[in-house]
Amino acid sequence: MVHFKKVLPAFISLALAAGMVAASELLHDKEVIFPEITAVAIGALAAPKQSWNVSRLRLLLTITAAAIIGVGLVFVPIPPVIKVPLAMVCAVACVTASKTEFLPAISACVLPVLLGTKSPVYIGSVVVMTSLILLAQLILEKCSLREKSVFTPVQPDKQLFALRIIQIAAASVICMIPLLTKEIFFIAPPLIVAFFEMSKPNSKLLERSPQAASLMILASVSGVLSRFLLTEKLGLPFAVSAALSCAVILAAVCRMKLYFPPCGAIATLPFIIPEGALLRFPFEIAAGTLVFIAAAFALSKERRIVLRVKKILRPQN
Repeated sequence: MVHFKKVLPAFISLALAAGMVAASELLHDKEVIFPEITAVAIGALAAPKQSWNVSRLRLLLTITAAAIIGVGLVFVPIPPVIKVPLAMVCAVACVTASKTEFLPAISACVLPVLLGTKSPVYIGSVVVMTSLILLAQLILEKCSLREKSVFTPVQPDKQLFALRIIQIAAASVICMIPLLTKEIFFIAPPLIVAFFEMSKPNSKLLERSPQAASLMILASVSGVLSRFLLTEKLGLPFAVSAALSCAVILAAVCRMKLYFPPCGAIATLPFIIPEGALLRFPFEIAAGTLVFIAAAFALSKERRIVLRVKKILRPQN
């Protein structure tokens, strides 16, 4: 029974991801594919305990608002080096306003900006796929096959605002060169989400950064190889390739017991990128992962120094 409880959520996650890609093929519209949905599936279904402090309704509203803003920003006539940081600001504002810690909303907002997505189909996919995952989560909880998550509203304070400002500033600086050179996969949105997650105070992910990095690299390689070998070479449907890619990363996160949602999005991302970008995709993801992890370590070290200084000065005040 315990094994069934572990396998069923992973199987549902896999089925939803493969179904999304299959729908994209049937409709001949890549805007149907929302890579972050695999991340949401890992965090809300595959993980024994939900990865974020968020309720179902707030999760849906936050990610939908972020997707709408992201598509809307595509129509704004400003350079990408300004537009991407603006997308991060808007997404973080949505997360803060919802009083949650649902950081994947950042990816939902930044992705359409990077890819120039103008279609409302993208927004529809975000709403439908997220709703299906949350429905599956509710059913599993009702059947006692999954632990119920308890949401505690996050009250914004000066420390949180300061952290978000530093995170956005650091991510914006990292994004600058890839945006100017148009090598956007160095800053794939799931990497930005991973950076925000790792640079939180007392982040447990930062302690397991080597494993997190290996999951990101594995996800990129499995996605690219699945598409290249099964679809580009053998002519099999994208859905088959996506199912294999997602199965590999789901098996890896369960094996390592590190339910790191951004790696799920990386595993699905190769199915919406141009064929010519496939071979360099894993290398760009690997490089971007290392840069963002290094930045998270730098921010964490800076916070420790500041706290130490405050402790030293406090008795003197």
